[in-house]
Amino acid sequence: MTQEQEHRKQAPQQTNDIERRFSEGMEVRASDTGGTQLRGYAARFNSVYSMGWFTEEVHPDAFLNANLSDVRVLFNHDPNNILGRTKAGTARVGVDNQGLWYEVDLPQSAATVKEAIQRGDITQSSWGFMLRYTDQTNGDKWEKRNGRDHRTLMDVAEVFDASPVTFPANPDTTVAKRSLDMTQQADRSEIEARQREQEDIQTQIDLQIALQEREAFSI
Repeated sequence: MTQEQEHRKQAPQQTNDIERRFSEGMEVRASDTGGTQLRGYAARFNSVYSMGWFTEEVHPDAFLNANLSDVRVLFNHDPNNILGRTKAGTARVGVDNQGLWYEVDLPQSAATVKEAIQRGDITQSSWGFMLRYTDQTNGDKWEKRNGRDHRTLMDVAEVFDASPVTFPANPDTTVAKRSLDMTQQADRSEIEARQREQEDIQTQIDLQIALQEREAFSI
């Protein structure tokens, strides 16, 4: 097992590994059935945003294998204020060339939320997700850009919710920090392994030279 595979294996898939990000833009419009729909983008591709100590973006292929079968649309992440759910057919999610979109048939009980969005009081969405880490895939990729750590979300395992929010909170970067630490540890281990390999090769070369010199001296 390679160091990178070990890194993927160690990355846990626990409830506390759910990450949240925010995006701008949503609209309320009339549905074909005479009701009201809320539509917005939970995530946008190739849009670099600051996460404080690092920058981040979503790769266009990040949702190719994502589980989108049971996404809930909540107001302010409150499970007691559910606006719709894909499993119930009252919400829909999909991916286009801009990103991950969501659409929900607003219930009559969401009249206040509807008005707040129409007035421009609520303009942002939050989405909850978990990345995939296996022996075959790595959920994210780290690199240096402009002297800063930069993370690209490569493989989303599951999307849990997409929610209009009043106050976008600062995302918890614990999962990202653990991922970066594991990546850096794997990189260091790989470098050390290469160094040892080069040292072994050099030792073999020196030994061969010493044997050749001994044979030449014996003659």
